[in-house]
Amino acid sequence: LMLYRKLRGGAAAVDGPADPFLSEASLHDVRLQPGTVYWQAQQTNLEYLLLLDADRLVWSFRTQAGLTATGTPYGGWEGPNVELRGHFVGHYLSATAKMWASTHNDTLRAKMSSVVDVLNDCQQKMGTGYLSAFPSEFFDRAEALTTVWAPYYTIHKIMQGLLDQYTVAGNSKALEMVVGMANYFSDRVKNVIQKYSIERHWASLNEETGGMNDVLYQLYTITDDLKHLTLAHLFDKPCFLGLLAVQ
Repeated sequence: LMLYRKLRGGAAAVDGPADPFLSEASLHDVRLQPGTVYWQAQQTNLEYLLLLDADRLVWSFRTQAGLTATGTPYGGWEGPNVELRGHFVGHYLSATAKMWASTHNDTLRAKMSSVVDVLNDCQQKMGTGYLSAFPSEFFDRAEALTTVWAPYYTIHKIMQGLLDQYTVAGNSKALEMVVGMANYFSDRVKNVIQKYSIERHWASLNEETGGMNDVLYQLYTITDDLKHLTLAHLFDKPCFLGLLAVQ
């Protein structure tokens, strides 16, 4: 509902009718009572985020961009041979932005900012706006309707993480990076539609695409760029939302 209000043009005028929508409380204004079970859970989360090594998190991003990678990569979802590599880093960016807003921990802010800086270096090195821990050829496979493991799912996590770094943690560089990614994929989707058809584009989305439409709608409320709104619409799956609309 909060996103819908922004898409509709923001809150009502001060002297106008009462705004029927709730307003989100900023995490910067909320603190948990020390010693409570909720505070203890928060501390556990904070300790885990501080434990993660920045160089290991960005290892595959650096390798993909042709930059020297330091240390060894994490395994699991971030393993260098896993097609979903990079999506945990997106979650990390979202989690650290919100945790920093909730605690203002200086060490955490420095660490998450260093990750954003490295990802920016990777994006600048590739020079197209593309940013991921896997090659863009994964999207060639998706557009050809051949087997690939949900590349847009991972891209959504990265874009959302960077957008949270901007909206929650105030990192303006992260916003520039999200805009670069959105513009890259806008051109990419436009090419698929022009070369084949919009039906072909929709067919390529018949897998996990995460919340690509959601993050792009959020971005549009910030940039007011119709390109971002159009791209968000193009990730609204007719096979899913169309059926809901007629109910």
